Amino acid sequence: MNQRQQELRRAAAEAFAQSLDHLSKTLNEQPETPPEPPVSKPAPPKAKKAFDLADLEAAAADIEQFMEARQKGSDA
Repeated sequence: MNQRQQELRRAAAEAFAQSLDHLSKTLNEQPETPPEPPVSKPAPPKAKKAFDLADLEAAAADIEQFMEARQKGSDA
């Protein structure tokens, strides 16, 4: 191996060692903070489990009225 190749290898090894040293310093400088716990979303409001019969009848009547008005509007 000639002297030029040896100098190139030495320079490359030195640059590599400096890079590793720089990386080590960079990693050690970063503060080690524990990860924050995930933010929990509030639970959605609970829906009524049972329908009130009067509310259901009123909704059905509203839907029927809407459908009749729509039908009469398309007949005109």
